[in-house]
Amino acid sequence: MINEIRGLGEEILSKIGSKAGFRNEKVINWKNWLQLYKFRPEFTDDPYAWLTDVLALKSVDSGNYGVGSIITDAEGKIVALGHNLVYSPSFRSDLHAEMVTLNYFEEENPQITTLKDYTLYTSLESCPMCLIRLISAGINRVFYASSDPIGGMTGSINLLPPLWKELSEPQVFAKACCSTGLSNAATAIMLINADELLDILRKRRL
Repeated sequence: MINEIRGLGEEILSKIGSKAGFRNEKVINWKNWLQLYKFRPEFTDDPYAWLTDVLALKSVDSGNYGVGSIITDAEGKIVALGHNLVYSPSFRSDLHAEMVTLNYFEEENPQITTLKDYTLYTSLESCPMCLIRLISAGINRVFYASSDPIGGMTGSINLLPPLWKELSEPQVFAKACCSTGLSNAATAIMLINADELLDILRKRRL
């Protein structure tokens, strides 16, 4: 399984920064770091967190906010993956990484009626919109590589209305068991173009 994850991530990384005239030094530096990163056996979620970071970097490379997400089944096999698509190729306010990944999974697997044996990993703690979607989907476990003190919501489930709090009770929302390096990478990758993209959101209110 680990070799499959590494192979998938390496394939994605090989295409990052390949456009003619590409000059984003931060993207290239993180690409090199992720290529050299060795999974740490003491951190059971390392391979999955690493892949969400890879997808987050792909997201930045495509002109979107740097967040990546995957879904795994009971055996740990990756069954869906995605990254933020809010800004490119066209503006779609709903297409956060978790949304994209869940959309793909649900469209491809309409016969599956419960997600109690599935896990979603995301590079960044889910926002309020994505948290409600994850609760609605009923996915059993949600792990994030890096917390988001500005926009994250999973640590504040108790602030949700009673219905959503009740529905979330069987679910686990927690920090992934991954290295500090991967957590820091998730945050740094998200910040590469965050200010620029947030300005776009602010301008839509003018």
